Amino acid sequence: MDLNKLEFFFAAANSENFTQAAEKCNIAQTTMSKYIAQLEDEMGVKLFYRTTRECSLTEAGHTFYNGAKELSRDFENLKRHVRKASGDDLNIGIYGEFFDLSILEKFSAAHPDIRMRVSFGTKDELYDRLFRRKIHAILIPDILALGITRKNTLRKVEILSGAPCLYCSKTALEQYGTLQNVVRELPYITKATESSYHEYCSRIIDESIGTTFRKITTVESIAKQRLLLDLAQGFAIMLKKEAPEDKSNLYEYSLEGKFNETLELHYSTRHVTDSLNKFIRYIETEKIFV
Repeated sequence: MDLNKLEFFFAAANSENFTQAAEKCNIAQTTMSKYIAQLEDEMGVKLFYRTTRECSLTEAGHTFYNGAKELSRDFENLKRHVRKASGDDLNIGIYGEFFDLSILEKFSAAHPDIRMRVSFGTKDELYDRLFRRKIHAILIPDILALGITRKNTLRKVEILSGAPCLYCSKTALEQYGTLQNVVRELPYITKATESSYHEYCSRIIDESIGTTFRKITTVESIAKQRLLLDLAQGFAIMLKKEAPEDKSNLYEYSLEGKFNETLELHYSTRHVTDSLNKFIRYIETEKIFV
């Protein structure tokens, strides 16, 4: 017996009409009749007296109704107990340092009853943990999500977008004469390790300034990226929020309209907790997404 479908039985018993019950449950009348017939077959007794227009519970139907109501209440209590036992944690995996993640702090401040936990790892590790229900969701830029095997249960929510700029030091620009020369001669400094992302950046830069890079330097953090920029040891693509407040030593070239990144929340429909639902509603209510 599918406990989730008991509402069909309750609707038929309360309406005393299969057609009206089907409308309340947003299913076809034939589906309602088939479900009741299967339920009666499973129980081995008739649950309803039927006429062409109405239905009513048999004595066995009344007994089943009362027992099913108690069973339904027990099941809901059990679900609440299991959820409570699991705690009000919200475990978020983070891949990349490409966006302002203050949304996590803001949500925690708005929901002090929920314990926010974050973890890091490779892309494969995070998605493996997501589908094994070790974490609730993953924050990842859409570009870095390229190549992910899209399971039917995977869903996404867009949070915010940003228009990156290409940055190099003014020292490098003076040394090499043009932005094109800087890009050709110096390495692209990036936090991303995926070749698909490098190829994407190379194509966008080529479309924007007519040339592209040949060398790549990967770093672990924004701080290292900024240091190498300041030392004229390469160029980088960063969101304006990532760039230093004092940009007096940096040359900025906008890639708006050509290169746009969106931060996404990825989650599995098989593991949606109350805390995750609250986080998704918070994103939508605050209209943080673009």
